[in-house]
Amino acid sequence: MRTRRVGLFMMAALGLVAIAGCGGADNGGHGGSAEKGGTLYVLSSIDLEHLDPARNYVTSSEDVSRLIYRTLTTYAAAPGEAGGKIVPDLATDTGRPSDGARTWTFTLKPGVRFEDGRPITSEDIKYGVERTFAAELPEGPPYARMWLAGGNAYKGPYKDKTGLASIETPDYKTIVFKLNRPVADFGSAVSLPMFAPVPPDKDTGVGYDARPFSSGPYKIASFEPHKALTLVRNPYWSAATDSVRKALPDKIVIDLNLDPAVVDQRLIAGQGQDADAVAFEPIGPASVGPVMANPAVRQRLVIGESINTRFISINTTHKPLNDVRVRQAIEYALDKDALRTARGGPIAGDIATTLLPPSTPGFVPDDPYPSPGEKGDPAKAKALLAEAGHASGLSLTLDAPATPTGEAQAQAVQASLGQAGIKVNINAIATSAFYSTVGNTSQEHDLVIAGWTPDWPGASTYLPIVFDGRQITAQGNNNYSQYNSDKVNTRLDQIAKMTDPAAAATAYGQLAKEIMQDAPVVPFLWDKAAILIGPHVTGAYGHIAYVGRLDLVSLGLRK
Repeated sequence: MRTRRVGLFMMAALGLVAIAGCGGADNGGHGGSAEKGGTLYVLSSIDLEHLDPARNYVTSSEDVSRLIYRTLTTYAAAPGEAGGKIVPDLATDTGRPSDGARTWTFTLKPGVRFEDGRPITSEDIKYGVERTFAAELPEGPPYARMWLAGGNAYKGPYKDKTGLASIETPDYKTIVFKLNRPVADFGSAVSLPMFAPVPPDKDTGVGYDARPFSSGPYKIASFEPHKALTLVRNPYWSAATDSVRKALPDKIVIDLNLDPAVVDQRLIAGQGQDADAVAFEPIGPASVGPVMANPAVRQRLVIGESINTRFISINTTHKPLNDVRVRQAIEYALDKDALRTARGGPIAGDIATTLLPPSTPGFVPDDPYPSPGEKGDPAKAKALLAEAGHASGLSLTLDAPATPTGEAQAQAVQASLGQAGIKVNINAIATSAFYSTVGNTSQEHDLVIAGWTPDWPGASTYLPIVFDGRQITAQGNNNYSQYNSDKVNTRLDQIAKMTDPAAAATAYGQLAKEIMQDAPVVPFLWDKAAILIGPHVTGAYGHIAYVGRLDLVSLGLRK
């Protein structure tokens, strides 16, 4: 939408920058007490990448999947920084380390069951983790390969039915993980979908993506990919075993790939079933004026904080991007203010000048590639390109999500780099396949619109995952810049061995600053999310782990 550029002026005129800091809808639950029952509608302008817990590594899909399946631990259900706390889920605690944090033991709560009533066992969790090694399911986190003893050689249960010896199940309720190194925050790692239970007899390989078996409060009644997901109650879920999920609605209907402008219009009106609806994505700039001009609607705007940094990845393996001067030219040329405007203006967050957001422990303030008003410096970029032998310019291809917001961001990149003599061709990719495509090293192009939310607060799941060159994989790759520095890799190993969390945080902050000298990515936004909810919706707050999106497990309906 080219009209997104207009939104910034609307927001400035209405003083939205100040309002956004206060957070609409009181950020802790909206509109009185909820009652159990009813149908909650979620209006999404994007698609779901994956529901299979082995492949689910995108914050939007993780937000939805927390309704369907449970993990050993999970995030607390709370707004603000409190939501970043890891709490027990299927397990009785957040894990018991031994052998210098090389061994972690978890005990399952009594009474936890799948949707057919069978008990969830330690074997189901073991099998769920083992599936993440299968070549057919490459998109998930790399932690099992990185940390589990023998994980570098294991090929998954489809090829090796003997299982991974470093995951032990001495009885049906106990699971023990043997690691190849000390991992102080392994109790946080097991909050990821890859640690959800999967019963082997329900595993359909790649087909499991369409119908994961429920261990949470809701099960899948129907799923029409790219269109709608309908969830109904799992009768065998028990609130007595789950202190996180409220499970108030009887049914949750998630409509996918809707026009974002239509979603905003429907929720501004808030009539009929839309009174029982929420948006999944933030409002667009064109909707800011109508929302802020109407006090009743403005009260239904929820501002969520996040720990996410959005950036443009630069593929360092492609010529001439393997020349640091060309990458630095892109750093200077990019109009970060235009990119923020494309996402909604100041309400979308703060312009980023570093890899790590200010809320991250160890954050070091820095702006290595400054420009006036963060609008880009074409002259500085041209000088660097000329120094690198590209005075006449060059041509690059940008991978971008095929959504209105993705298109607007791509156009902002195209326009700002164009002023420096860099022609940008846009390759639009459907949201259902975006990360699978750019995570394939043979399909990824020169530039990628990307971003990263740590898997739990801190830099230990940011820098190692995004910048460790040894973790680059042909598929399911998270290092979109394909950045591989021996110096950085060595330093990551050194920091991983630190036992003092404060010292490790400081070291990560300094390393982030050093990585930016190599310019593998261009950070442009530290996210916030402004989400509209219907007048009957209660319990709405933005969750820090899901880029400020609503925490779906806490929503209810007021009668």
